[in-house]
Amino acid sequence: MIGFAEIIRSVYGCWQVACGKPSGLQWLDCSSGGVRRSFWGPALVLPGVLALQAIDGAFAKDIAWALAVQLIAFVIGCTAFPLAVAQISDEIGCGANYARYLVAYNWSAVIQISVLLPVALLAWVMPGTPLAVLSLVVTVALLFYQAYIARIALGVTSLAAGLLVLLDILIGTLVQTAADRIAG
Repeated sequence: MIGFAEIIRSVYGCWQVACGKPSGLQWLDCSSGGVRRSFWGPALVLPGVLALQAIDGAFAKDIAWALAVQLIAFVIGCTAFPLAVAQISDEIGCGANYARYLVAYNWSAVIQISVLLPVALLAWVMPGTPLAVLSLVVTVALLFYQAYIARIALGVTSLAAGLLVLLDILIGTLVQTAADRIAG
């Protein structure tokens, strides 16, 4: 189980990183227990993710089946990319920093959904070009945030960090496309 204090420290650390302060990483518990507990980050954002999927119409048909499929896809998405990065980080010589990256990556989900969900809800309630542009700007900013986390936590170049973000997008798209197809 995880304590409330660790959640607050971890989210605060990721907020500091989002504000451009690499020292925010020091707030994260990168021990083996901290790595396991960091998966609470994605778990905490699950309701927000499901809300975003509902906005996209993921539950328009058979809600029970669609929910089951989306939950499985969520778990796959939360594990497939970290498993891929575990191998990649060893291959590119930054395996020693993998735990720090994974913890930051997982907890950053709380920051990301906190920014993305309100914008997506506004764009859904008031569709139009201004909010579509705002959604695009927020999405691009979050992609840069993900790359920044990879760069400072793994200690890789900006190019390598960008490629990791691209891999994350690719895996996420494959998983979500398959889930949408299975859910019908």
